[in-house]
Amino acid sequence: MDRTLKRYGLEASAKILIVIGFLFVLSAWIVGTYYYGTTGKSPLFIPPFIFTCVLALLLLIIRYRYTLFEKYPYLMNLPSLFYHIEEKKGSNNKSIAFSMIFTVHALVIAFLGLESLALTINIGSSIQSKTTSPFLYIYLIIIAVLFASVLLQYRRIYVRFAK
Repeated sequence: MDRTLKRYGLEASAKILIVIGFLFVLSAWIVGTYYYGTTGKSPLFIPPFIFTCVLALLLLIIRYRYTLFEKYPYLMNLPSLFYHIEEKKGSNNKSIAFSMIFTVHALVIAFLGLESLALTINIGSSIQSKTTSPFLYIYLIIIAVLFASVLLQYRRIYVRFAK
């Protein structure tokens, strides 16, 4: 199987999601700095640091997605949809679908940024008030919405290319 794909840029929605993710993580750093100033507790910087590292890794994967697929296909975990496209639609649509799949990674970046912000607010408000934060259950909601959003993105790709 030929693994050389035509390179397409990210969808506009993926670029917007990446910016949103960065803004959430930046907000987490700002919130951490605020709470650090009032509490003096350095663990407030752990969530933003971890999420910044994860976002950087995901950005590298998105940036080098074609190279990774062509040189190290065993590292890529693509949906079976990608193989159905090859049978039915041809390589041009296959390249477009491949690029669209990485919009899901951008979606994860945005949600991880939101998770970073929520976790930092939770830690900061808990330290400051010495009680459990009202943000305790927001993590489950964020993960549920992320899961549903990923499934909807994959369905969007399937509807466009696999029928």
